[in-house]
Amino acid sequence: MRDKIFFFDIDGTLARRGVIPESNREALRQLRELGYETFICSGRPPFYVKDRFDNLVDGCICCNGRYILYHGEELYSNPLSETELTAYLRMLEKLNCGYLLVSEDAFYCHRLPDGYQEMMIRDYQAKRQCLDPRSMRCLTFDVTYQNPEQLGKVVEAFKEKLIINDHHGSGSADCSTLDFDKGSAIAWLTDYFGLDRSCVYAFGDGYNDQAMFREAGHRIAMGNAVDVLKEKATYVTDAFDREGIRNALVWEGILKP
Repeated sequence: MRDKIFFFDIDGTLARRGVIPESNREALRQLRELGYETFICSGRPPFYVKDRFDNLVDGCICCNGRYILYHGEELYSNPLSETELTAYLRMLEKLNCGYLLVSEDAFYCHRLPDGYQEMMIRDYQAKRQCLDPRSMRCLTFDVTYQNPEQLGKVVEAFKEKLIINDHHGSGSADCSTLDFDKGSAIAWLTDYFGLDRSCVYAFGDGYNDQAMFREAGHRIAMGNAVDVLKEKATYVTDAFDREGIRNALVWEGILKP
């Protein structure tokens, strides 16, 4: 392994709805060819990441930091406790929100809008759908809301515990715990590989990617990123589907023009 490690968010950074622009595939291929460690760093569950990205990177941080895979093997796992999950779900019920729970190999839907539930079943494959949430180790969850006012109430209710990462006004958001997030997982891996944050390159576009930037010496925000992330970036590149990743790697001196 060389003295640099790279972390990439998925949605809005590497891909959109699982579709990866060819330039992003090629950038990942070149990084691995050069001998660098490459990781997905996403709110998505392990089974989704493994299905679509396993052959493109060396490892994956999934579920907003609470699960780490390296060369296909579980390296770290930090599921929500029963007490934590029960408290979160009670509040979501009180707020009249739907939710999607995920584990390393299954998901559970509760009161999701029909279109969103159909999309999740298609994306996550129906064979992995769980009918009893008590039978799964919950690693993270998404929340669905009906309007911006309801989303605001969710953000306010969980402000001491969670970062609510809205999916671009789609009526859903993923939830990242403040006690262990994407940044915590990056710090764990940086220590595991014996590196420091000056060796860390993080690419992102969303609110939850602020946690990545906390632990990265090189913080690259995509051109389509939220403003708060751009403000914390060391470099703002082009959009994810306009060769933003490759252009940033060239600017950093990692890849040749």
